[in-house]
Amino acid sequence: MSSPFLGLSVASSALRAFQRALDTTGHNLANVNTAGYSRQSVDFSNIDPLAYFQNGWKFQGQGVFTGAVTRARDMFLDNSFQNASSDLSKFNSASSGMKAIDGIFNEPSADGIADGLGKLFDAFSALAANPSDPAARSQVQLAGQNLADRVRGRYSALMGQQANQQGSITTTIGQINSLAGQISALNKEISKYNSSSGPPNDMLDARDRAVDELSKLVDIKKYAQPDGSYTIYAAGSLLVDSGGARAFPANYDATTGTVSDASGTYTVRSGELAGQMTSLNQTKARMADLDTLANTLRTQINNVHSTGTNALGNTGVQFFNDVAAGPQTGAIDFDLSAAVKASPKAIAAGVSGAPGDGGLAQAISNMRDTNIAGLGNQTFGVFFQGVINVVASTAQFYSGKADTQTAVVQQVDNQRQAVSGVSMDDELANMQKLQRSYQAAAKALTIFDQVTQDTINMVNR
Repeated sequence: MSSPFLGLSVASSALRAFQRALDTTGHNLANVNTAGYSRQSVDFSNIDPLAYFQNGWKFQGQGVFTGAVTRARDMFLDNSFQNASSDLSKFNSASSGMKAIDGIFNEPSADGIADGLGKLFDAFSALAANPSDPAARSQVQLAGQNLADRVRGRYSALMGQQANQQGSITTTIGQINSLAGQISALNKEISKYNSSSGPPNDMLDARDRAVDELSKLVDIKKYAQPDGSYTIYAAGSLLVDSGGARAFPANYDATTGTVSDASGTYTVRSGELAGQMTSLNQTKARMADLDTLANTLRTQINNVHSTGTNALGNTGVQFFNDVAAGPQTGAIDFDLSAAVKASPKAIAAGVSGAPGDGGLAQAISNMRDTNIAGLGNQTFGVFFQGVINVVASTAQFYSGKADTQTAVVQQVDNQRQAVSGVSMDDELANMQKLQRSYQAAAKALTIFDQVTQDTINMVNR
């Protein structure tokens, strides 16, 4: 038969259970604006009934107890969000890099390279029409200097962009290692509490926030272990396991989009790191395009100009600076030759040097419409316009991908928040329900206390 004091036990267990649930609801409300917080709830379970024999076996309920405090979390949605965030970071990073390159070229514009090419050929055409006009020669010198300055200036800006991108990649790798250390430390704490006290929900949230941040930097694969820890691979390289954090490969090859260490080579498929490598590749490619443009201008114009005789009676004079032998230096030091830079009289208008001979200047002007093998059988203008088209189309491509992926991430995050997020309305309604339950249990405890006291008084008479 049950004890006369069972009612006190039932009511007191209910009070303790509802108090714990109220505390948990308060914790949810306190963290309604905490990023990455997962809504928590108390698991209520009835205490095993008390069996007694009275004209057969009977069972008497003994109240309620609270089990674990669990958090609302969907691993599938977490993985989907992390994968989507990784792709978004890649597209955002690549888009940002391409916009920077587009801003460096700033085409079309009055101070652009395309404008400089056109004005150089226009100046040679004007010199061909007036080969004896000093002003026409000065105009050719000025146009050549402006074009050289613009090519060299863009190249210098791209070099600065390249250095920034390389620094960003190094910084990102450092951030990956830092997050790996945080996740490893949380792994150890979570495993310790899991084995003794149950899931430490706030630590689990902290670790998941760190994993979310990691997924924005590099593509990851996450595997939950029986002890509650995570094993994480970043770009296919083991980053975190039960043994702790491993250093992310520090050697990278932006051309192939890979990182490597003594253990192997791994492909970076998404995340900010992948976008940074894509941007770096684009910067290097555009620098190579400017090298090709500068070297081809040197070769084509110098080959013709050096055959002429200038106003000083000299022949063999180059228009642009160039090396005597060996590989050309590209755009980094692209400039007028020393002779032409010193005096416009060093510019040749014709082969003979006669006052009315403008044939050489006309030949150089005609290069505007000449397809050149070194430029893929394109003219200078078409080649450079192709470079600008690649920059613009690539920037537009990654910007569009980023916009689309933003919508995907928002959709997945909304789904995740529907599962894990804290609704203030729901929590307040739950709090009111728990408050009424607590008051009812308190009232029951008061009644049971009075009944018990009456029973004791009756026995003592």
